[in-house]
Order: sequence, then structure tokens, then C-alpha cells
Amino acid sequence: MTLAVELSSVAERRLAALAQAEGVDLPTLATRLLESEARRLSPAEGKKKNQATLDLLQKWDAEEATDDPDELTKRRRELDEFMRAIDESRQLMEGPSYRKIYP
Repeated sequence: MTLAVELSSVAERRLAALAQAEGVDLPTLATRLLESEARRLSPAEGKKKNQATLDLLQKWDAEEATDDPDELTKRRRELDEFMRAIDESRQLMEGPSYRKIYP
């Protein structure tokens, strides 16, 4: 694909200097930069970008995993109390026409 791009004189000088430093012509450098940026911004790359966060969340999940019935009961009770408190808070703030979040 051929693409015409209008650059400011400052950007053109910077790119020309960078191209010379890398030993390539300006169109080759511009192509490399555009392709690199397009890969970086693609949705597939976004998943890799967030992978460290996803891995950390998975690690925390594994650290907290349990099959202890007492602990599971305690966690469920805490979750139920949390959901009830959120709904009560919304009702107090919004009045009788509030939308219940946790049925």
C-alpha cells in the first residue's frame, strides 16, 4: 500500500536524522515505525499488554484458594453481608425507587 503523509519540517528532520543513524532511507524507517506502532496498538497486543496483571490476579486467586468448609462458609457469609450493605446503602441514598443490585 502506498500512503502519502505530510510531516512538519521538524518531524521530517528528526526522522531523517534517525534514518541516517540507522543506516536506512527515510521511507524504510517510516514504514518500520508505522508497522511497529500498528502492532503495538492492535487488540491482540493489548491482551499481551495486560497479561502481567492477569497473571498477578490468577496468582492471588490461587493463594486464596481453599476447600475448607468452615472458611468457605465464612467467605460466603462475608459476601452476603457485603451485598446486603450495598443494597441498603443504595436504598438510603436513592429512596424507595432504588435499583437493587444484588437480588
